[in-house]
Amino acid sequence: MDAVKKSISVIEPVNEALEKTKILLFRPFNLEKWFIIGFCAWLANLLRGGFYNGTNFNYNRKSDAGAEEVAKIVGFIRENLLVISISASVVIILAISIFILCLWLSSRGRFMFLDCLAKNKAHVKYPWNTFKLHADSLFKFRLLIAILSFTAITALGIPMIAVFFFLKSSTISGVTVFAAFFILFLGIIATGSVIGFIQTLTTDFVVPIMYLHGTNVWAGWQKFMPLLSQHFWKVILYLLFKILIGLCIGAIVMILVILSCCCMCGIGIIFFIIPYVSTVATLPFYSFARLYSLCFFKQFGSEFNVFTVTV
Repeated sequence: MDAVKKSISVIEPVNEALEKTKILLFRPFNLEKWFIIGFCAWLANLLRGGFYNGTNFNYNRKSDAGAEEVAKIVGFIRENLLVISISASVVIILAISIFILCLWLSSRGRFMFLDCLAKNKAHVKYPWNTFKLHADSLFKFRLLIAILSFTAITALGIPMIAVFFFLKSSTISGVTVFAAFFILFLGIIATGSVIGFIQTLTTDFVVPIMYLHGTNVWAGWQKFMPLLSQHFWKVILYLLFKILIGLCIGAIVMILVILSCCCMCGIGIIFFIIPYVSTVATLPFYSFARLYSLCFFKQFGSEFNVFTVTV
């Protein structure tokens, strides 16, 4: 085991992942293969990314105009409570349904994309059917994590909002309110970090174990936990290095977006806005990022090398 520990590197897999990306997509270049693998990558990343929505708060406790506007809104809600309740319920149910559908599809996509990379093949039907049970197990696990995370963040978020409105009150010390707000905020950050940690480990390590050994997600985690305890700091270093790689890829993609706007009179930006098209356009980055994690994981032993799978 000590020999395995010493051989694990976060740098060496970079060159191997780059070489495998070249072989996968450029040696030889095949447009049909590119689009098929791009479809699998798009499915695998359905719930990743998105637009950043900034929110500007302009709070002025002395603003009578603001208070009047709030009163009007409250009055409108009271007058149309039934219609608003039904509309809100429909929107919430629709949003949850879309989220669950995307979660299920992306769970299938994780195994489809992994199979394409492991075998250097572009196929959809075979991995879709072969890894059905694996993907369903992953979907249930991810849905459970989503429910638990939503519950935890809501449990912390509601008191944080309440504490925010306590700022209007002069009966409570501002320092006390701020301290409570800060503690709850740290709780949300910590919860989000733990959730992200679990999700990343599941995708990068547990899914390959499920793929190789035909296990469900719980058995995959049981097999991975001893590895995590033995190589914890290597895994942490890997995650930090992966963040650095993500930042570099993000910067390159941003440059490409800017160049596409300048060189194609803004038309090129369309290719980055449409989800599937943007995934296909940036497929080398998606492939490299996934291949890097697979190349890193295979250092833990031959039984974790997905590239040995040929059938």
